[in-house]
Amino acid sequence: MVVAYDNWERLVRATLLREELRQIARQCSTTSSISSEFAPNFHSIFLNFSKISKSFEYEQIHKATDGFADKNLIKCGHSGDLFRGKLDSSTSVVIKRIDFLLVSPYECLSELEFYSKVIHSGFVSLLGHCFEDDNIKFLVYEYVPNGDLSSFSFIKPNGNISLKLWSWRTRMQIAIGAAESLVYLHDECNPPLVHGDVQASSILLDDNFDVKLGSLSRACNEENTLLDRITRTYQEDTSYQEDTSSVGSWASGVYRFGKVLVESVTRKRGISVRSDVQSSAVLTSSDIMKMIYDEDISGRAIGSCESDVYSFGKVLLELVTGKLGISARSDVMAQDWLQVMLLQIEDSETNIIDPSLLISGVSEFDNVWAVAVLAKSCLNPVPSSRPQMKSVLKDLEELNKISLFLD
Repeated sequence: MVVAYDNWERLVRATLLREELRQIARQCSTTSSISSEFAPNFHSIFLNFSKISKSFEYEQIHKATDGFADKNLIKCGHSGDLFRGKLDSSTSVVIKRIDFLLVSPYECLSELEFYSKVIHSGFVSLLGHCFEDDNIKFLVYEYVPNGDLSSFSFIKPNGNISLKLWSWRTRMQIAIGAAESLVYLHDECNPPLVHGDVQASSILLDDNFDVKLGSLSRACNEENTLLDRITRTYQEDTSYQEDTSSVGSWASGVYRFGKVLVESVTRKRGISVRSDVQSSAVLTSSDIMKMIYDEDISGRAIGSCESDVYSFGKVLLELVTGKLGISARSDVMAQDWLQVMLLQIEDSETNIIDPSLLISGVSEFDNVWAVAVLAKSCLNPVPSSRPQMKSVLKDLEELNKISLFLD
């Protein structure tokens, strides 16, 4: 038990960067009634963002979406509902409705922070906001004509969902565009930024199939992502309610919170409220400690740019195989599929390539296979062994040059 405590103490102390866990947790609290218990820093972020972004009135938002009509609903995302809209009957926009009674405000705040730092053509532009209501906020984005990559799908006769982009050159253009945006975050921002939600649905395409990354509600500084994960888990997990009369020291609070963090990573509930041998065995498991320090259950590094590389590897596999939906999933079936694909790449089994792809000649076929091998390197189970995004982009650009030269 002493060994387990020492591990948790080192983890939490390093992650919190000399700030005590209690102080952070008490500064911000998420409850079912966000409007009445907003922490002061929440209000200041909204206020500061209002000064640098165009403000819309609720009536404008309501009219633009025809009263949030179902016909204008694009999708219900994890950070809010997206609607098509028109401002002044001419300008097409996308409006996200964020209900803090249904979703955590932290993702909205992360997105606002991102847009306050980043102005780049590789990301969907935020045109404005509406913060009139305490519980419901609205963000107004530019409209990207071709939607996201996941919308280019069709159902094959066998029932499988496949990618309806038959040109490999178009798929390469999409891969390079997405990689360029991620390289900007990882290498040109200081400190580096992590996108945190790289998947087909976050890759938006304009009329020329140029990429604009969206879904930025999980973007944050690389150095803060693990801290955010710990803090949010602490704030949002109702199983952890500190009672200072029964908890004798800060150290015991760290140990108890270690159990909550295990719940978050392993998806196994109830550990934090137990003190029996079985729960202690879970806590001291070397596998669990490896997941905390190095990677989560999906194989992605926690709180690092390597997580984006891993997710981008799944997108590359979708472009190669034509099988959509894998980049959005981390369940057992998706992981099993990935393992099969990686083994087939290792064994040079080229039957994984999308048969609907219009491949012109052996050279382009070799190009597709080279991207499959590159995807495999991005999906390395050891985060530190994955290539950096700038290296991935360089490889993609070189492969694209070779393909164009041989045409």
